[in-house]
Amino acid sequence: FKNMGVDGIKTGHLAVEEYSLASSIMRKSRRLIAVGSGFKSVASRKSQSIRLLSWGLVNSETYEIAKKDKTIFEIKTWLGQKQTTPGYTKEDIYYTLDKKDLRNFNVFLEYTGPLKAPIRKDEKIASIKIYNKDELVKNVPVYAAEKVKKINFLLSLFTSFNYMIWGDA
Repeated sequence: FKNMGVDGIKTGHLAVEEYSLASSIMRKSRRLIAVGSGFKSVASRKSQSIRLLSWGLVNSETYEIAKKDKTIFEIKTWLGQKQTTPGYTKEDIYYTLDKKDLRNFNVFLEYTGPLKAPIRKDEKIASIKIYNKDELVKNVPVYAAEKVKKINFLLSLFTSFNYMIWGDA
């Protein structure tokens, strides 16, 4: 396992189960854990565990979608002192899938917008939706990273009138 970079191993042997092994490997920011039991010998335990970890590394991939408090999404605002507001997630979002399923993997930032000001800091303003084969597998809220104040009444009136005439916000 030294050549592979395995960094965690727990071996075992029971009369009923024969030999067993739990092992882990870290590649980039992704950790794979393999657990096998019922091997007839120490050699088969090692070789089959290597095969299992290798299969996981070759046939699957983990994608980073957002980092807690760091990923920023710019979302348009309406009648706000800023034209956009940054959004963030309160959790790390990773998704692991078979490489063959990559064409069926979609991530969308969904919100009804532009967002009408005023907007409070930490208010839920959008959602990240992760789909695999048209099935929603994860829905994560996105929050406003900062407060957006509403523009004054006259500017609000002018902006609304401009939108009605020209269609541009």
